[in-house]
Amino acid sequence: MNLASLNILNLSGRLAGNRRLFLLSVVLFLLGFWIALWASFPAEVLQRRLTSEISQQTGIRMQGSNASLRFPLGLEFDLRVFPEVPGLAAIDLRQLQLTPAWSSLLKGEPQADLQGQLAGGTIEAQAGRNGDLQLQLRQVAVAPLQQEDAPYRVAGELSGDLTGEQLSAAMTGKGQFVLELGDSQLLGLEKLGLPRELTLGLLTIEGQFSQRRVSIEKALLGEGVLEMSGGGTLLLGETAEKTRLNLNVRLRPTPSTPAGLRDLLSLTGVKPTADGSYLLRLGGTLAQPVVR
Repeated sequence: MNLASLNILNLSGRLAGNRRLFLLSVVLFLLGFWIALWASFPAEVLQRRLTSEISQQTGIRMQGSNASLRFPLGLEFDLRVFPEVPGLAAIDLRQLQLTPAWSSLLKGEPQADLQGQLAGGTIEAQAGRNGDLQLQLRQVAVAPLQQEDAPYRVAGELSGDLTGEQLSAAMTGKGQFVLELGDSQLLGLEKLGLPRELTLGLLTIEGQFSQRRVSIEKALLGEGVLEMSGGGTLLLGETAEKTRLNLNVRLRPTPSTPAGLRDLLSLTGVKPTADGSYLLRLGGTLAQPVVR
């Protein structure tokens, strides 16, 4: 190998090293710039903009607090939701973490992942700009979600899955759901001559919905003082007074059913079947149900 060839090799090596050094410098500069920009980004402003947008889209009043940024492109905050529904208390969502669903960006259909804590349990969701939603609840205590001065309350731990497509505040879209309320209890029945806490056991509800129509395909209650099975439909309105019921429910007393509860079943005017169960047809509205 002659001297010219050696010079060419040395020059090529220096150029390759310079290119690697240049690329490394560019990467370090962009990384430093991104970290500086992210660290100075106003998390509280972003949180207020986000909650304001959701409130406008859903009509639900809410308030965020304790906002902070998560790396990369994430936001963490606490959220208090005011449902303004009779009997429901303000809902506190803690340590909500909101991040982009990176795979959805490649498909051109932006979605966001959300996870946080709710009433001793967890909530996870993936929501898209097109109204698609996947929601998971795990071991959420339902008693704290109700007003303490409500005449009747339900206790237990709620878990469930909901999948929706093209949902909107105008009650459009469709989807399906599965809900389980474990260790459920009915509270406040002492005014009716029943025990203060009535153990109901495990309640399972499965169904689907399309716009304002909710179809309950299966409802089962067991492991408590009463067994139940049934199904039917609900036509959702803006209020409980405008929500229509069309449900068929079969109630079966068990050896642990209190005498007072048996008396209430007999007062419905429905005669028991051969197996001792009561078949009730519920109509009317959610505010004023009618037994037929």
